[in-house]
This record gives sequence, structure tokens and C-alpha cells, in this order.
Amino acid sequence: MKTMKRWFIRPVAAGMVLLGAAACDDATGPGALDDAVLADMALIAADAVIEDVAVMGLSLGAGPMAAAGMEGMFQSHRVVTFYDADGNEMSAYDPLLTDYVHFLLDIDREVSRDGWTATISRSRDMIVSGLLGEEEFRTWNGTGEEDISRSRHLEDGTVRNYDLNGTFTKEDVVVPAPGAESRWPVSGTITRHLEVTIDNGVDEPRVRVIDVVITFNGTSVVTAVVNGETFEIDLATLAGRNPVRRHHGG
Repeated sequence: MKTMKRWFIRPVAAGMVLLGAAACDDATGPGALDDAVLADMALIAADAVIEDVAVMGLSLGAGPMAAAGMEGMFQSHRVVTFYDADGNEMSAYDPLLTDYVHFLLDIDREVSRDGWTATISRSRDMIVSGLLGEEEFRTWNGTGEEDISRSRHLEDGTVRNYDLNGTFTKEDVVVPAPGAESRWPVSGTITRHLEVTIDNGVDEPRVRVIDVVITFNGTSVVTAVVNGETFEIDLATLAGRNPVRRHHGG
């Protein structure tokens, strides 16, 4: 019977804070509300992908759970199983002989920033491959689930509340190995499917289905397509700033 190596991780720094405020804060009509919702969902996706990139920078061994640029606090639990090139389970990670890793990770976070509050819970089930030898890149594939309770407090005192649950898929996300000059994923996508309950305090609560596709390109600026609307996310944005802007083409 196979056993998994388990690490219980204490709260550590994380660069996955919710950053800035979404556009269209003064939305009142249904059309304007829908536009504001897309902008808010882009910001939620930005928070998630910043977390994803931080996770992909974590140590795969038994060392502390840390990655460059991580800020804030979160609670997490991970289970890691190592395999060699023949598919045999290994007792520990070997930087030369480990071929792939089965990586389970749960993260729970409380976020409060610039009028936003959120309780976030994400579970990931991932395979990290391409590790054999002195690798230059690692490839992440996997799925996950998320549950988010979030409220956006508007400047006029009204509140736009969100409760979200959904799934996500990480497909062939290629990341430079630790120590590389760049840490940004060079290719691959993360797709999110969310069911969102929206309450702006004025209209009846409504439910929206949101699909987000984020595509990596080797730089810190990635595209996010939210129900057909294109945004750009700057993964290098400093804490407290808004990482999202609408894409204007060109």
C-alpha cells in the first residue's frame, strides 16, 4: 500500500492578496451592473492567478512553503508524492532522479484590502512533470475547486456582494525551474468556471455563470478572457495596487 509524505504548513507569507478596486463602482442599471461584474470577476481571477503562480514557485521537497515575492498570510495543507521515471513511488524528493510529483494542496485565506473582504478556500490536485535530471522547465497539469465569499463596498455606501463556487483546470502550464532568471510561466492556460450569486443591495440577487481563460506568455502580463471580455493582468503588480486593466487591442 502506498503512503504519501505529508507536511502541515504553518501560516506563511503569500503574494496573493486582493489588489485594488474594480472599475465601474458607480454602476446602477442592469447593463452597467453586468459590466461591473465582469470587471470584478477579472479582479477575482487576478487574485487567483497570482496565487497560482506563487504555488508553482513552491519548493517540491520538505522545505518551508515559501516563494519569492509572497506576502500576506494563509493557512495551507499539502500532500506530496514523488515518482521516478519508472513510475515507482520514492521515499523523498531527489533533484536528479524524481521524474514527476503528485501535488495536493489546500489553501484557506482571509483577505481584506481597499474595500474588499473575502474568505477564500481552494483545493488543488496537480501533477508536476518534467523534473528528471537538471530540468530547465516544469509542467503543471491538474484540477481544483474553489469557494469564495466576497463583498465589494462601494463609495456611496451601497454594497455589491458575491458568493462564488467553481472549478478550475490547469493545462500544460510550463514554468521555469527554480533559479531561472524569470519565474513567469512561459505557456499554458488556466480555465475557471464559476457560478456567482450577486447581490448589489438594490435589485433581487441574481446568478451568473462566469468562464475565465488565462493564457501565459512568458511575461508578467497575461490575458484573461472573462465571458468574452478581454482583460490584462500584471502578475508583478505591487501589493495594494490593481493588477487588472481592460485590453484595448493593438
